[in-house]
Amino acid sequence: MPLNDAAISALKTVIREWGRKGRVFNSAKTGDPLENGRHWFDDAVVEAKLKNFHWHDLRAHVCEPVRMKGAPLEDIADLLGHKSLTMTRRYAHLGPNKLHRVVSLLEQVTHK
Repeated sequence: MPLNDAAISALKTVIREWGRKGRVFNSAKTGDPLENGRHWFDDAVVEAKLKNFHWHDLRAHVCEPVRMKGAPLEDIADLLGHKSLTMTRRYAHLGPNKLHRVVSLLEQVTHK
């Protein structure tokens, strides 16, 4: 998974302060390296007191903001590991602001 500069900085801080090498995070229950997010996700949702929040919501949380900033669907699909743009479109909802900007383009076309 590609990481942005903020995530890389946070991981470097954890590695430096904790003195870790290799895997950074281990299971609090077993001490084994975490293989995937399912080891921590359900407990984190309960601890954060989130209601109706699911694993797939994480994809939407990544996908929607970068799409609203203009990232191409193809790049988002690559980032999320989607094999088709159909799946990416499910997560990359065009919000009202984006649709308003798209419709506003008609004014530019019709007034020229």
